[in-house]
Amino acid sequence: MRAAIGIDCGSTFCKGALYADGRVAALAVRPTGWDLAAAGRRVLADLLEGRPEPALPEPADDVPVVATGYGREKIPASRTVTEITCHARGAEYLRPGVRCVIDVGGQDYKVIAVRDGKVQSFQMNDKCAAGSGRFLEMVLHRLEVPLEQLDALLAEEKSVALNSTCVVFAESEVIGLLAQGVSRAEILGGVAASMAAKIAGQAARVGLAAPAVLTGGLSASRGISRALTKSLGLPVEPIPDGLYAGAIGAACLAFESGLR
Repeated sequence: MRAAIGIDCGSTFCKGALYADGRVAALAVRPTGWDLAAAGRRVLADLLEGRPEPALPEPADDVPVVATGYGREKIPASRTVTEITCHARGAEYLRPGVRCVIDVGGQDYKVIAVRDGKVQSFQMNDKCAAGSGRFLEMVLHRLEVPLEQLDALLAEEKSVALNSTCVVFAESEVIGLLAQGVSRAEILGGVAASMAAKIAGQAARVGLAAPAVLTGGLSASRGISRALTKSLGLPVEPIPDGLYAGAIGAACLAFESGLR
């Protein structure tokens, strides 16, 4: 059996994918924590089940490994590839024919124009947390709303305008809105709209085309997809396993390079 592994070590979660027999055979995820190398080893151990962690080769001598993401340089791998390339390839696997990928990560977001799984152009915000998963995470924490309840509140389609998109100042604004009696659904609706508007500003610089998909930790959120659809003016599809798009793309690239 020919196989390959992709590891996407992000700021919040370390994801892994095992590609074998022409398909993704296994997926794994662990919190990244402070020790990126250890998180990568645990994900490798989860994928290569049956091998005790101390005995893991670095990289696996019989399985090519491609690492991507924020912590890719800390992962034992055959080689590293940028997350832009991996997300494009992984999105093509998950949604064949995809033309636009919107990845909302813990620290940044990316808008990638894709054709046949290859990057045509992209825009990335990595200087400010506004529009990223960290922005939403802060608001959810302040509102005491689990991520699992996000879509239920966004389904109410209520919204209040937010004046600040800065994570630091937005927290104070959220506290003020709560004091005024603004509902959690309205605040989260405003946050989703603010995130979508930020992403749309970057997307305007990329040649957008349908189908467009959402990847990253919010990839299954219909509420966030709906907000993006409204801001971008084209349908943005939530996709199952979109959290693993970078890891899947890395595994596909590892497999393809292993054949050469």
